[in-house]
Amino acid sequence: MAATRRFQLGTPRGFNLLADASLVTFLRSDHGRDSVNSLWVFDIDQNIERKIADPRTLLADTEDIPDAERARRERMRETTGGITSYSSDRSGKYLAFALAGKLFTADVVGEQINALEVSGPIIDPQVSPDGAHIIWSDGKNIHLCEFDGSNQRVVTEETAENVSWGLADFIAAEEFGRMRGIWWSPNSDGFIAQRTDDTAVNTWWISDMANPHSTPRELKYPHAGSVNAEITLHHFDLAGAANPITWDNDAYEYLISVSWQSEKNPLITVANRAQTEFVTHALNTNSLEAVHSVSDPQFVEVIPGQPVWLNDEIVSILDNRVTDTRELRIGARTATPAGLQVMSVVSVSDQFIDVIATSNAMDRQLVRVHASGEISELTGDGGASALPSLNIGEDLWQIRIQSRLATHERTYRLIRNDEIVHQFDSHAEAPIVTPVVQLFETGPHKVNTAVLFPTDHKLGSKKLPILLRPYGGPHGAQVLNVANIYAEDQWFADQGFCVVVADNRGTPGRGPIWDHEIYQDFVKPVLDDQQSAVEDIAKLFPNDVDATKVGITGWSFGGYLAALAVLNRPEVFHAAVAGAPVTEWTMYDTAYTERYLGNPNEVPEVYKHNSLLEQSHLERPLLLIHGTADDNVVFAHTLQLSSHLLAKKGEHSVLPLSGVTHMTPQEEVSENIALQSVAFFKQYLHKD
Repeated sequence: MAATRRFQLGTPRGFNLLADASLVTFLRSDHGRDSVNSLWVFDIDQNIERKIADPRTLLADTEDIPDAERARRERMRETTGGITSYSSDRSGKYLAFALAGKLFTADVVGEQINALEVSGPIIDPQVSPDGAHIIWSDGKNIHLCEFDGSNQRVVTEETAENVSWGLADFIAAEEFGRMRGIWWSPNSDGFIAQRTDDTAVNTWWISDMANPHSTPRELKYPHAGSVNAEITLHHFDLAGAANPITWDNDAYEYLISVSWQSEKNPLITVANRAQTEFVTHALNTNSLEAVHSVSDPQFVEVIPGQPVWLNDEIVSILDNRVTDTRELRIGARTATPAGLQVMSVVSVSDQFIDVIATSNAMDRQLVRVHASGEISELTGDGGASALPSLNIGEDLWQIRIQSRLATHERTYRLIRNDEIVHQFDSHAEAPIVTPVVQLFETGPHKVNTAVLFPTDHKLGSKKLPILLRPYGGPHGAQVLNVANIYAEDQWFADQGFCVVVADNRGTPGRGPIWDHEIYQDFVKPVLDDQQSAVEDIAKLFPNDVDATKVGITGWSFGGYLAALAVLNRPEVFHAAVAGAPVTEWTMYDTAYTERYLGNPNEVPEVYKHNSLLEQSHLERPLLLIHGTADDNVVFAHTLQLSSHLLAKKGEHSVLPLSGVTHMTPQEEVSENIALQSVAFFKQYLHKD
């Protein structure tokens, strides 16, 4: 698991079908323990996959990447190297990508790769739709050149400190899933760019405490209740002339998304700070016209792929509290049935709209909503994702990715008119354990719960300690019908535990009412559901589990939940390993925290209720694990909790991970976290 980055290395990704349906470009590393992605093409006529760009032959050092790019990858949860992404023109023939801060282009038909001699560093280069120009940010300013690298010029010429152009801000990337700060006009005659001013944002410092001679890294971190970055947009032409795009930034300080479709005015969605109101504007020349809005008295979630135009109507996803459904809307019309929870929009056309949706929270199906109103399921059970469909001639093409628990496999397929043209090779390793998963609904809220026993366990033979491995927070469903998601759970089970994974209230896929159960309360509904899972599994397997020996472990929100469990309900939870836990919510970022808990300046009592520093005295064993270089949940969270526990004479242990970030991508770190966790639980749960 550690060496293969959770069995993701060697899988194909980053697909792009050429407009003439001759080739598919994609990224893939050479084998299941290779973290360096190369650029590949699949030749449809010849039915062959070919590597056309290997970073190791293009550069001697592919990991010397700029700080801004490293931060961008952290926000993307990118654990691989080499070519991690690329952009293409409208035809798909001409690509641009960054490698170690340098700019490369590819003519994929001629299989010609060129290193351009332009000034950098190069971050997120974007090819214009007509293939004539490339634009990028160097972390400060925006640069533009011809596709061959000629005629480079600096577009923005920013000199102010703490101001950058062309990159997504921290909040957008971390909490809204928006990784881009430049958007080309479909006509290639200009672009929209984001300007980020972090001047007023509080400055924190990330220190390498194992190397006291090193300079601490400055981090502009907008924590709950503090000032956010000032985000503005500007419309540029190719000559560099700029016009500001203005809205009421005081009332709507978050930029959620920008969408620019062919022959349509750009759509710009902004949100108020409380995220109770999202407003979408159409850009007409340089003025904005409100064309869509959505509101909720508690919070609105960001849903990928929308809003977008369909002719002169807006396609969107809204929460219907009456039917308890996250539904697809076309204008004012509801296009999906009650109970089908739409998770994202994939494709929009006159004939159909493709969405990812679920009716049971455990599957992620590709669903086609036809113009006639008919609903078609394009994939069966399991997890699915897809690229937008393309009409080429009389054929409809699509890349579909499917993952199934029943077969323990993931498939990556090129589809033409719903027929498989090609299944892309995956070089990923298979887990050495085969998960045996039993699925239940536990507690009064019928929480989806997975149970795994040791591979060699015979029912009724002996009672095992229970080990809960939840995430538990918004956006983090773990009980899914997909391959490999339970591989680590099975490994933990094989160490002598009954592993239980429960998706408590607040996790996605169950509907708006379920999502909002955790509003201003991460404690009671979450712990109630985890406790119910323990109690029900103990009733279902009275001769196989020991409910007097219950451990719990998790990372990030799951780390918060693990520590919360032993602090708040020591009579139920008897030992915990908390990884990178948020311990004090006023120290986590504005958008996430205030969406669910409110503004601490307005509801300090809510923050006190949800803080681990306000919990009762620690009576159970607790191990805290945290990376000292974490810039998402900073190491201070663990240090403050440790100081609080020490003052109350609460015995605990702290395992600091020197120089490690929130993702812990290093093989030896990931491996040893698992080994240390098992040793800890064996020490406290396996003893008589």
